[in-house]
Amino acid sequence: MKKDSAEDRPSAKVPSPLVSGRQRLMEAALQLAATTRSLASLGLREVARQAGLNPNTFYRHFNDFDELGLAVIDQLSGQLREGLRERRRRPAEAGLKLSDTANPGDAWRKAQDVVRESIALVLDFVTEHRTAYVVGIREMHGSSPVLRKALRKVLDDIGEDMTEDVLGALQLPLLQREDVAEISQLVIRQMTFFSLDYLEHPEQREQIRRQAERFVLLLFWGAIAAKAPQELAASGLRFPD
Repeated sequence: MKKDSAEDRPSAKVPSPLVSGRQRLMEAALQLAATTRSLASLGLREVARQAGLNPNTFYRHFNDFDELGLAVIDQLSGQLREGLRERRRRPAEAGLKLSDTANPGDAWRKAQDVVRESIALVLDFVTEHRTAYVVGIREMHGSSPVLRKALRKVLDDIGEDMTEDVLGALQLPLLQREDVAEISQLVIRQMTFFSLDYLEHPEQREQIRRQAERFVLLLFWGAIAAKAPQELAASGLRFPD
Protein backbone atom coordinates (compact mmCIF):
# COMPACT_ATOMS: atom_id res chain seq x y z
CA MET A 1 0.00 0.00 0.00
CA LYS A 2 1.31 3.45 -0.93
CA LYS A 3 2.13 5.95 1.76
CA ASP A 4 0.01 9.08 1.90
CA SER A 5 1.63 12.06 0.23
CA ALA A 6 1.56 15.65 1.47
CA GLU A 7 -1.73 16.29 -0.33
CA ASP A 8 -3.34 13.58 1.78
CA ARG A 9 -2.66 15.34 5.04
CA PRO A 10 -5.50 17.41 6.55
CA SER A 11 -4.90 21.11 7.02
CA ALA A 12 -6.31 21.33 10.55
CA LYS A 13 -5.19 18.20 12.36
CA VAL A 14 -2.63 15.70 11.19
CA PRO A 15 -3.60 12.14 12.17
CA SER A 16 -1.09 9.59 13.34
CA PRO A 17 1.21 8.48 10.53
CA LEU A 18 0.58 4.91 11.70
CA VAL A 19 -3.03 5.14 10.43
CA SER A 20 -3.18 4.47 6.70
CA GLY A 21 -5.28 6.47 4.27
CA ARG A 22 -7.44 3.37 3.73
CA GLN A 23 -8.16 3.04 7.43
CA ARG A 24 -8.86 6.75 7.80
CA LEU A 25 -11.43 6.55 4.98
CA MET A 26 -13.09 3.55 6.61
CA GLU A 27 -13.27 5.26 9.98
CA ALA A 28 -14.62 8.43 8.38
CA ALA A 29 -17.37 6.51 6.57
CA LEU A 30 -18.31 4.73 9.78
CA GLN A 31 -18.50 8.00 11.72
CA LEU A 32 -20.74 9.59 9.09
CA ALA A 33 -22.95 6.50 8.75
CA ALA A 34 -23.41 6.27 12.52
CA THR A 35 -25.82 9.23 12.52
CA THR A 36 -28.76 9.00 10.13
CA ARG A 37 -27.04 8.17 6.84
CA SER A 38 -26.34 4.91 5.07
CA LEU A 39 -22.93 4.03 3.68
CA ALA A 40 -24.36 3.95 0.16
CA SER A 41 -25.65 7.52 0.45
CA LEU A 42 -22.33 9.07 1.44
CA GLY A 43 -20.44 11.29 -0.97
CA LEU A 44 -16.80 10.86 -1.90
CA ARG A 45 -15.86 14.42 -0.96
CA GLU A 46 -17.54 14.36 2.44
CA VAL A 47 -15.87 11.06 3.37
CA ALA A 48 -12.49 12.37 2.23
CA ARG A 49 -13.04 15.62 4.12
CA GLN A 50 -14.02 13.72 7.27
CA ALA A 51 -10.85 11.63 6.90
CA GLY A 52 -8.72 14.73 6.33
CA LEU A 53 -7.63 13.54 2.88
CA ASN A 54 -7.66 14.88 -0.64
CA PRO A 55 -10.70 13.44 -2.53
CA ASN A 56 -8.39 11.96 -5.18
CA THR A 57 -6.94 9.72 -2.46
CA PHE A 58 -10.16 7.67 -2.31
CA TYR A 59 -9.46 5.82 -5.56
CA ARG A 60 -6.00 4.81 -4.41
CA HIS A 61 -7.67 2.56 -1.85
CA PHE A 62 -11.16 1.70 -3.18
CA ASN A 63 -12.76 1.29 -6.58
CA ASP A 64 -16.18 2.48 -5.40
CA PHE A 65 -18.32 2.95 -2.30
CA ASP A 66 -19.49 -0.66 -2.28
CA GLU A 67 -15.86 -1.73 -1.89
CA LEU A 68 -15.42 0.77 0.93
CA GLY A 69 -18.62 -0.51 2.58
CA LEU A 70 -17.48 -4.12 2.28
CA ALA A 71 -14.18 -3.24 3.94
CA VAL A 72 -16.02 -1.53 6.82
CA ILE A 73 -18.42 -4.48 7.22
CA ASP A 74 -15.58 -7.01 7.15
CA GLN A 75 -13.71 -5.14 9.87
CA LEU A 76 -16.78 -4.69 12.07
CA SER A 77 -17.97 -8.27 11.61
CA GLY A 78 -14.66 -9.63 12.85
CA GLN A 79 -14.91 -7.51 15.98
CA LEU A 80 -18.56 -8.44 16.55
CA ARG A 81 -18.11 -12.16 16.01
CA GLU A 82 -15.18 -12.45 18.38
CA GLY A 83 -16.79 -10.21 20.99
CA LEU A 84 -20.14 -11.99 20.91
CA ARG A 85 -18.53 -15.43 21.12
CA GLU A 86 -16.46 -14.37 24.10
CA ARG A 87 -19.58 -13.14 25.89
CA ARG A 88 -21.62 -16.25 25.09
CA ARG A 89 -18.89 -18.55 26.40
CA ARG A 90 -18.53 -16.92 29.80
CA PRO A 91 -21.51 -18.62 31.53
CA ALA A 92 -20.47 -22.09 30.35
CA GLU A 93 -16.85 -21.49 31.31
CA ALA A 94 -18.08 -20.60 34.79
CA GLY A 95 -19.32 -24.18 35.15
CA LEU A 96 -22.91 -24.10 33.89
CA LYS A 97 -23.09 -27.21 31.75
CA LEU A 98 -26.16 -29.36 31.18
CA SER A 99 -23.97 -32.40 31.04
CA ASP A 100 -22.90 -31.82 34.64
CA THR A 101 -26.18 -33.05 36.08
CA ALA A 102 -28.29 -36.16 35.62
CA ASN A 103 -31.53 -34.48 36.77
CA PRO A 104 -33.48 -33.06 33.78
CA GLY A 105 -35.12 -30.37 35.91
CA ASP A 106 -31.80 -29.16 37.27
CA ALA A 107 -30.32 -29.32 33.78
CA TRP A 108 -32.97 -27.05 32.31
CA ARG A 109 -32.72 -24.62 35.20
CA LYS A 110 -29.00 -24.37 34.50
CA ALA A 111 -29.73 -23.89 30.80
CA GLN A 112 -32.07 -21.02 31.63
CA ASP A 113 -29.36 -19.46 33.79
CA VAL A 114 -26.97 -19.68 30.84
CA VAL A 115 -29.52 -18.00 28.55
CA ARG A 116 -30.18 -15.18 31.03
CA GLU A 117 -26.51 -14.44 31.60
CA SER A 118 -25.65 -14.74 27.91
CA ILE A 119 -28.41 -12.32 26.88
CA ALA A 120 -27.27 -9.78 29.48
CA LEU A 121 -23.64 -10.04 28.36
CA VAL A 122 -24.54 -9.71 24.67
CA LEU A 123 -26.66 -6.62 25.31
CA ASP A 124 -23.80 -5.13 27.30
CA PHE A 125 -21.50 -5.80 24.34
CA VAL A 126 -23.96 -4.15 21.96
CA THR A 127 -24.06 -1.07 24.19
CA GLU A 128 -20.26 -0.88 24.16
CA HIS A 129 -20.20 -1.18 20.33
CA ARG A 130 -23.21 0.95 19.47
CA THR A 131 -21.82 2.39 16.24
CA ALA A 132 -21.07 -0.99 14.69
CA TYR A 133 -24.53 -2.31 15.50
CA VAL A 134 -26.45 0.75 14.32
CA VAL A 135 -24.56 0.94 11.03
CA GLY A 136 -24.90 -2.79 10.43
CA ILE A 137 -28.65 -2.87 11.04
CA ARG A 138 -29.20 0.19 8.85
CA GLU A 139 -27.24 -1.31 5.96
CA MET A 140 -29.30 -4.52 6.15
CA HIS A 141 -32.14 -2.44 4.73
CA GLY A 142 -30.01 -0.03 2.69
CA SER A 143 -30.01 0.62 -1.04
CA SER A 144 -26.88 -1.38 -1.90
CA PRO A 145 -27.57 -5.06 -2.76
CA VAL A 146 -23.85 -5.77 -2.37
CA LEU A 147 -23.82 -4.55 1.24
CA ARG A 148 -27.14 -6.25 2.05
CA LYS A 149 -25.75 -9.57 0.82
CA ALA A 150 -22.57 -9.10 2.83
CA LEU A 151 -24.53 -8.39 6.01
CA ARG A 152 -26.76 -11.43 5.51
CA LYS A 153 -23.54 -13.45 5.31
CA VAL A 154 -22.37 -11.84 8.57
CA LEU A 155 -25.61 -12.89 10.30
CA ASP A 156 -25.25 -16.43 8.92
CA ASP A 157 -21.67 -16.60 10.22
CA ILE A 158 -22.69 -15.33 13.67
CA GLY A 159 -25.50 -17.93 13.69
CA GLU A 160 -22.97 -20.64 12.90
CA ASP A 161 -20.76 -19.38 15.73
CA MET A 162 -23.72 -19.59 18.12
CA THR A 163 -24.48 -23.15 16.96
CA GLU A 164 -20.91 -24.23 17.75
CA ASP A 165 -20.99 -22.47 21.12
CA VAL A 166 -24.31 -24.02 22.15
CA LEU A 167 -23.31 -27.53 21.10
CA GLY A 168 -19.93 -27.22 22.77
CA ALA A 169 -21.05 -25.65 26.02
CA LEU A 170 -24.57 -26.81 26.80
CA GLN A 171 -24.71 -30.25 25.15
CA LEU A 172 -28.49 -30.09 24.89
CA PRO A 173 -30.26 -33.44 25.03
CA LEU A 174 -32.57 -34.59 22.21
CA LEU A 175 -31.70 -31.74 19.85
CA GLN A 176 -29.63 -32.49 16.77
CA ARG A 177 -27.18 -30.09 15.18
CA GLU A 178 -29.70 -29.02 12.55
CA ASP A 179 -32.21 -28.13 15.30
CA VAL A 180 -29.67 -25.98 17.13
CA ALA A 181 -28.55 -24.36 13.85
CA GLU A 182 -32.11 -23.39 12.95
CA ILE A 183 -32.75 -21.95 16.40
CA SER A 184 -29.45 -20.08 16.35
CA GLN A 185 -30.25 -18.37 13.05
CA LEU A 186 -33.65 -17.27 14.37
CA VAL A 187 -32.11 -15.99 17.59
CA ILE A 188 -29.39 -13.99 15.82
CA ARG A 189 -31.84 -12.28 13.49
CA GLN A 190 -34.29 -11.42 16.22
CA MET A 191 -31.54 -10.24 18.56
CA THR A 192 -30.61 -7.53 16.04
CA PHE A 193 -34.02 -5.95 16.69
CA PHE A 194 -33.91 -6.49 20.45
CA SER A 195 -30.45 -4.91 20.44
CA LEU A 196 -31.59 -1.87 18.48
CA ASP A 197 -34.53 -1.36 20.85
CA TYR A 198 -32.15 -1.77 23.78
CA LEU A 199 -29.92 1.00 22.43
CA GLU A 200 -32.72 3.39 21.51
CA HIS A 201 -34.88 2.97 24.62
CA PRO A 202 -32.62 2.92 27.69
CA GLU A 203 -35.62 3.45 29.97
CA GLN A 204 -37.03 0.06 28.82
CA ARG A 205 -33.86 -1.99 28.96
CA GLU A 206 -34.95 -4.35 31.72
CA GLN A 207 -38.19 -5.12 29.88
CA ILE A 208 -36.36 -5.65 26.57
CA ARG A 209 -33.82 -7.94 28.21
CA ARG A 210 -36.62 -10.10 29.66
CA GLN A 211 -38.37 -10.21 26.28
CA ALA A 212 -35.15 -11.41 24.65
CA GLU A 213 -34.69 -14.10 27.32
CA ARG A 214 -38.25 -15.37 26.87
CA PHE A 215 -37.91 -15.42 23.10
CA VAL A 216 -34.76 -17.59 23.23
CA LEU A 217 -36.20 -19.89 25.89
CA LEU A 218 -39.45 -20.31 23.95
CA LEU A 219 -37.52 -21.51 20.92
CA PHE A 220 -35.57 -24.10 22.90
CA TRP A 221 -38.59 -25.17 24.95
CA GLY A 222 -40.61 -25.58 21.78
CA ALA A 223 -37.93 -27.66 20.12
CA ILE A 224 -37.58 -29.95 23.16
CA ALA A 225 -41.37 -30.24 23.58
CA ALA A 226 -41.70 -31.28 19.96
CA LYS A 227 -39.09 -34.01 20.46
CA ALA A 228 -40.08 -35.34 23.89
CA PRO A 229 -43.09 -33.67 25.53
CA GLN A 230 -43.36 -36.36 28.22
CA GLU A 231 -39.75 -35.89 29.34
CA LEU A 232 -40.17 -32.14 29.58
CA ALA A 233 -43.40 -32.50 31.56
CA ALA A 234 -41.83 -35.07 33.88
CA SER A 235 -38.99 -32.72 34.73
CA GLY A 236 -41.37 -30.52 36.73
CA LEU A 237 -39.83 -27.43 35.17
CA ARG A 238 -42.03 -24.36 34.69
CA PHE A 239 -41.48 -21.76 32.01
CA PRO A 240 -40.15 -18.61 33.72
CA ASP A 241 -42.57 -15.75 34.28
